[in-house]
Order: sequence, then structure tokens, then C-alpha cells
Amino acid sequence: MFQYDYRFKVRYKDIDQMGVMYYSRYFEYYESARTDMMRSLGLTYKSLEAQGIMMPVVHAESDYKAGPGFDDHLICRTEVREIHGGRMEIHYTIFNEHFPDKILNTGLTVHAFMKPDGKPTRHPSVLKNRLEQAGV
Repeated sequence: MFQYDYRFKVRYKDIDQMGVMYYSRYFEYYESARTDMMRSLGLTYKSLEAQGIMMPVVHAESDYKAGPGFDDHLICRTEVREIHGGRMEIHYTIFNEHFPDKILNTGLTVHAFMKPDGKPTRHPSVLKNRLEQAGV
């Protein structure tokens, strides 16, 4: 399993009328965390796309446990638990940096590997190799 921590603060525009982070924002932070995770492996979506590899999300879920408020300092722990064939599974755990034992949110995205024409393809070997070097 490869794990990466993405740190962020809840912005005022992210909170709803009840003063907690609006539910759809979690998916935006998952994407930011996943993009930074890829960079930490020395890869970018842009470089993979230049090689003809697309990674659309084919499944997503999010479980809300407690709502963070404005200016909370959060960590989105991003874990690649599976990569096989034409799919990769990424799990997310969001918690307050100052209270790491209290989980605020968990989520999952499943990504397919596709060619630009929409046809499925296997995972790119460079990604698999980098993940294996990192411990997946």
C-alpha cells in the first residue's frame, strides 16, 4: 500500500449554512490529494495523457462522519491499495491535523485506464513500477 498525506485548510467558500464543509467539496479535495500523490511519485496526469493514458473516475463514494469547519487544518490521507489490470483503487481518510484520531470522512475512487478513444487499456508500467518501489 502506498500512502500520501495532503494538507489543506477549509476555505470560507467551502462551508455551508450550518458552518461545516459542504459535501461536494470532499471530492474536490480527493482530486487535489490524488494529483499531488501522483507528483510525489514523479508522475503527472499531463505526462500520462501525453503517453495516451487517461484515468477517468468510474466509481466514487464518500462517507461523512463529522463536519470540519472554516479554517480547520486537515489532512487527506490518500492510499493506493490496489492496481491491477485496467483499474486502480484509491482510498481517502480526512482528519483534523490537530486531532488525528478523529476521522471526519472516508472515501474511495476507482480509476479505469483508457486510451484517448475511450478503449480500455492496462495500467501503465511506469505507474505500477513507481508504486511497487514505494511499497504497493
